[in-house]
Amino acid sequence: MVEVMIGFGSNLGNRRKNIIDAIKKMSEGIDIIKISKIYRTQPQENVSGEWFLNGVVCGKTSMKPDVLLQFLQSIEQTMGRPKNHKKNTARTIDLDILFYGNRIIKKKNLIVPHPKIAKRGFVLKGLVQISPDFLHPELKKTIKQLWEEFQNGNIKKEKPGKRTGKQRKK
Repeated sequence: MVEVMIGFGSNLGNRRKNIIDAIKKMSEGIDIIKISKIYRTQPQENVSGEWFLNGVVCGKTSMKPDVLLQFLQSIEQTMGRPKNHKKNTARTIDLDILFYGNRIIKKKNLIVPHPKIAKRGFVLKGLVQISPDFLHPELKKTIKQLWEEFQNGNIKKEKPGKRTGKQRKK
């Protein structure tokens, strides 16, 4: 069994229900250990739609990385996210492998640790809640250190997406 951290987000439909349903489905192949608080974030990287609800799950699994990726993608598809979705479209659920133990994986369809962890506050916020002392295997910094650097502006942040009339300020 290997410890994995999975980021989740939803900005389409009943976002909270989507997340609860996705976590239930994930628990069929992952022994869930911790779940961060669910928090509301503005869409990043020009993703369309409402504000996101985001968070992070920590669990243990015996699935190999490629099998885990297929498992998570099957959950996304079951919940209405097309397999070949367009990059910046709204999504009922988005599940990303952030860490797979302390392994570094670089394949065409899978890069772990997720390459944008240090630039995404919506990921770091959940990670620091559930595993602040976890050491990023490439950056050689703890999640707590990355979160502090992000908050202090030492890391270039992702640009927020365009606001629509339906979005509210925090």
